[in-house]
Amino acid sequence: MRVLHRDAVLIAVDKPAGVLTVPGRGDDAVPLSAAIRELAPEAMPVHRLDRDTSGVVVFALGPSSHRALSAAFEGRRAEKKYAALVRGDLAAARQIDLPLIEGRKGSMRAARAAETGLQSSTDVEPEERFGAFTYCICSPRTGRTHQIRVHLAAIGHPLAVDPRYGEPGPLRARELWSGAPDAVALNRTPLHALSLRIPHPAGGWLLLESPLPEDMSRCLDLLRAARRA
Repeated sequence: MRVLHRDAVLIAVDKPAGVLTVPGRGDDAVPLSAAIRELAPEAMPVHRLDRDTSGVVVFALGPSSHRALSAAFEGRRAEKKYAALVRGDLAAARQIDLPLIEGRKGSMRAARAAETGLQSSTDVEPEERFGAFTYCICSPRTGRTHQIRVHLAAIGHPLAVDPRYGEPGPLRARELWSGAPDAVALNRTPLHALSLRIPHPAGGWLLLESPLPEDMSRCLDLLRAARRA
């Protein structure tokens, strides 16, 4: 866990994949929130990421900053960008407006015509296209559970690995480049909270950024090698 920013009212960290943000039901794994409280006992989570999603997470240091930051997220003033590696050739930017509804066992799904779902919107822009895969930037305008994952799957471009909404994985290096060894390149959902711009409780705006993690960078290197070959 790397601290990205700390001041008198908040702390932002780079969450590793595979770690819960807050305690889960019946899960005895140590969550990120417990590790943060070793650094700052007063820390309170403002938002959360899925277990296998990496990247920027913010904790408030005190009740007043928690109220201010929570209001910013609830009021959709938090500007979020996620890096994603998806299946298929995403040829152009898309704005996905699909209401979501709760499915089974904690899943979400796109609401059907006769159903009233939660209004949900995600902007998706391709950054690098590799034919069978696309590296893209996703900007959710709303903050629904699994929103990006469900929206990407709904348009036919699920995450390269997603046991719940797409291919279970793992993704092997040879699927990305035929010249690579037959080894696992990725065994989690390739979704990374790349940046977060939020109104700071003390005034002004704060931009927090996290570099692409090693496993997603390695996949891009393999795809670039295949393109050059």
